[in-house]
Amino acid sequence: MQLRLRSYLLSVGISIMGYHFIDPIPLSLQIGIMLTVLFLMGIPHGALDFFIDRSFAEKSVRQLPVFLLRYLVNMAAYAIVWYFLPVLAILIFILLTAYHFGEIDWMGKVSSVTHRVLYFLLGFSWILFLLSVHIREAAEIFVLMGNSQWDTSFYTELAGYILPISFASLWVLHGIMMVHYSALYPSRREFIFSILQILILAIITVALPLWLCFAFYFGIWHSLLSFDMIRRDMNLGNDLKGWTLLIKRALPYAAAAWGGIILFITLRAQAENLNELF
Repeated sequence: MQLRLRSYLLSVGISIMGYHFIDPIPLSLQIGIMLTVLFLMGIPHGALDFFIDRSFAEKSVRQLPVFLLRYLVNMAAYAIVWYFLPVLAILIFILLTAYHFGEIDWMGKVSSVTHRVLYFLLGFSWILFLLSVHIREAAEIFVLMGNSQWDTSFYTELAGYILPISFASLWVLHGIMMVHYSALYPSRREFIFSILQILILAIITVALPLWLCFAFYFGIWHSLLSFDMIRRDMNLGNDLKGWTLLIKRALPYAAAAWGGIILFITLRAQAENLNELF
């Protein structure tokens, strides 16, 4: 279950945390690091996320155009929801992200609906905890993205209720998993590591500012674990050759994602300018 890779990545997070504690990284550099990491790893991994669905590996090549068409239709539908109902779009985004984060962080079995429900609840508790800890920075983003009547004070007050609940739910869920670990995990080793994993991730999340936290958790931790899962699903070796082939396969999808993001930002900027004229 990627124990070695997870150990390495947790060490990277601890190193970033230690460096920032000794010599605080300026805000401008934090944002630069986050954008660089997202550009190099976050977006490319997101462009290949559909390979994490194991059922995709069983589909024939002839079904690929149908899959891509459905993928694009879903993106277009979400864009429409985001334009007309931005607050609803944010909620949908959080729910989808919760499932995906839980899917990658989960180290247990994935053979039943119960397993999927558990890692969704873990992912949901985790993303609420992460956002609540950094609500001051996150609230400004919500106000900007949501374009609603709710101001930062609303989100800050809401986070005050959510933070203790999300933190408690993380440990309640792990307590339940401790009692039933034999049915949920391949062995005791994976369960013990999952406890250490969530503990270290929680410390890193609290210690780092939002931009560095997001750069590490999403851009490094989540992206590389996702890439590794995709590599294994594609039956590529865990060596330089295997990772090189994975990167080559990711480039076309990453280029399309980069292009789509640039187009979205351009159209959004033009729309804002038009609104200012009226």
